[in-house]
Amino acid sequence: MKPKSAAVLLVLCLLLGAAVAALAQLSEADRFFALEWSGGERRGRPNVNGYVVNNYRLRAGNLRLQVDALDAAGKSTATYSGSVSDVPAGGRVYFEVPVRERAAKYRVTITSWEWREGGGM
Repeated sequence: MKPKSAAVLLVLCLLLGAAVAALAQLSEADRFFALEWSGGERRGRPNVNGYVVNNYRLRAGNLRLQVDALDAAGKSTATYSGSVSDVPAGGRVYFEVPVRERAAKYRVTITSWEWREGGGM
């Protein structure tokens, strides 16, 4: 195998590994967290607001939220991001993510998080 081909193959393997790890964490989010949300507004501007519930025994930090605005058929029309800095073990924390326009429905997912020591409420 040529060195250039080997380098390209190595980069592809690293990217694939990172993608698999991200997908694994995405699918695990449902094991550890529950989400409640609805469309709302603050000061006349639309948002998606709700709660992240940590059902695990460790404190979670740096949660990244992805909010998809959906049309009536369930097709994503826009994507927004938000974050929650800290959710205690067994805790429930409020969040708001501003959106540009109201949508028929929204879907909220947790895309990443970190476990932290000192989990209790």
